Formats: sequence, C-alpha cells, structure tokens
Amino acid sequence: MTQKKGSRIGEVRCPNCFVRFRPPPGAEKASCPACGWEWYISWSGKLAKIRKPVWESWERQMAEAQKG
Repeated sequence: MTQKKGSRIGEVRCPNCFVRFRPPPGAEKASCPACGWEWYISWSGKLAKIRKPVWESWERQMAEAQKG
C-alpha cells in the first residue's frame, strides 16, 4: 500500500520514539502524542521541522520519572 506523494507534509517524526505526528499549523511547540516529549517546531510554508527539545518539559518529565 502506498501513500500519495506529499501526504506527510506538515508531519514530523518524534526523535525520542520515532512516531509521526502532525503539530497544529504554525505552532511554535508541539508534544508527541505517544511519549509526551515537547519539541520546538519551525515552519517553511506547510513543511514542519523539529528544531530542538523544550528542555523545561524534559527536565520536568525526568523529575517525575525519578519520583515514581
């Protein structure tokens, strides 16, 4: 089964868990629905690209994981 060319425009792949997701158009930040990591997003027209993690979110998740 093949996908139409361009059907992934606006999607990104989470660098943590490799799940594809579609951030809201124009969003500066987006969270992966699978693992919860938050990422800074940049846009070139309709094309989304993950730039870097939101470190505050990552630190909070690590602290929560250590508690329980």
